Amino acid sequence: MIKCIPVSLLGIFFVLSGCQRDGFNVALPNKETTLTDVSYGDDSFQKMDVYLPANRAPKTKIIVYLHGGSWITGDKSEAKEVAGYFQKKGYAFISMNYRLTGTENNYINPAQLQDIGKALDFINNQSEQWIITGNRICLFGGSAGGNLSLLYAYKNTEDKRVKAVISVSGPVDLTDPEIMNTTFRDLIQVFVGSKLSDNKEAWLGGSPSHYICETSTPTLFFQGKQDNLVPYHQVVLAYNKLLEFGVNTKLVLYNDGTHGLAEQDHQKILSEMEDFVNTTYP
Repeated sequence: MIKCIPVSLLGIFFVLSGCQRDGFNVALPNKETTLTDVSYGDDSFQKMDVYLPANRAPKTKIIVYLHGGSWITGDKSEAKEVAGYFQKKGYAFISMNYRLTGTENNYINPAQLQDIGKALDFINNQSEQWIITGNRICLFGGSAGGNLSLLYAYKNTEDKRVKAVISVSGPVDLTDPEIMNTTFRDLIQVFVGSKLSDNKEAWLGGSPSHYICETSTPTLFFQGKQDNLVPYHQVVLAYNKLLEFGVNTKLVLYNDGTHGLAEQDHQKILSEMEDFVNTTYP
């Protein structure tokens, strides 16, 4: 099973301050502020935690994080420490939940993509109260969250709000034959709602690489070569495909990295992320 990115993955030691609940239609002071369990929709899954930096302005960049967990589990709370890191660095960091598959309502693809769009609309509507803008966004996710971040970015190239996308160990080709030999196969079947043999189009519909084109969003990949769930070669292929289309992209491979990567690489991941965001849209 694909695991959600653990809090320890990013090894940051910040204490979050200024916590509040529910920031809807509240004029906030321009100081470091954290809003928890903010509803961006009517479903119980549709909640986000919002980490706003001090001295923010319309130029403040936003990182929207999607948790891992095989599309069937996981929670926005896993990002607390990395959120604190970026909040201290002057970014607005938003960790969102989304509707999960394998639950009572079994929300299959594209329900999660609809949630991302809904969340981005909500952020834009709140921009005046939060003293940010809603069109300087980087989508970031790990594992299943990486898949969803890439999928939304590549399927919604007309959405000019998303300026960059970052994936850690996110699957890009669900039809990859090597995936059929892993436990990931059954999880994908739940996510797309059918067997590959019954509906290949549904599996392609959940594969970000299927949507890569010349207008694809600038992308940063982190991938371990020893990942036993997401074969690293599929990420290499997606990276090369982006390059062929002239898309700004970068791939960071870890020779000994497994799914989720090793703790000693976490600080470098943060630095690479920050550099990519800053150079992609100054």
